[in-house]
Amino acid sequence: MKAGPLLAVLGCLLAGALAPRAARADQLIQIPTADRVSGVRGEYLHRFEGGGEGYATLLVPVGLAFELDFRYYNGFDRSHNLEGGGLFQLLPDGIVTPGVAVGMWDVSDHSPLGRRAFIVVTKSLQQGQLGIPKPFQRVQLTFGTGTGRFTGVLAAARFDLPARFSVVTEYDARRLNVGLWWNPLRPLTLKAELQNNNPFFGGDLRVRF
Repeated sequence: MKAGPLLAVLGCLLAGALAPRAARADQLIQIPTADRVSGVRGEYLHRFEGGGEGYATLLVPVGLAFELDFRYYNGFDRSHNLEGGGLFQLLPDGIVTPGVAVGMWDVSDHSPLGRRAFIVVTKSLQQGQLGIPKPFQRVQLTFGTGTGRFTGVLAAARFDLPARFSVVTEYDARRLNVGLWWNPLRPLTLKAELQNNNPFFGGDLRVRF
């Protein structure tokens, strides 16, 4: 690795070690949470093995409770399709009550994953609540069900750790996915994920107005 990229990586590591807790997640690896984006968020994940597969996601908040979702499949399962959908937050994740949201992704049913409606419940617990021990700074739990590929049980847990690292594990009603995320700068999250044992790398960038 050349000196320039190496220094950039070391700088990001230092920034991550000094930064406060990680950002909240409005979606996980393949399933949504009941949180919604507070600003525009763009994500790209690329498959490390295979023929140049990847997908890009754009999340846009609308009003106080809606979130629009657009995803472009860049050769993913030999598809170059665009899907659109959205989420409506019925109840935000509060001090006592969990968050609740309903929605549908791929309304036109043209993507490799197909149309999938869902209802999800999300609750975040801080360190010390209900016995959440160190080093976990926050644990976010999500459960739900849906239609299409979401038919069955959706279940996920995100564990926020020191230095703005997070470990994510989820069952998307068909398979188990895991991820390691790092939030070195407040608007940026870098991601390494195993989706159905396929390695994906990428990140997301958030812009809050």
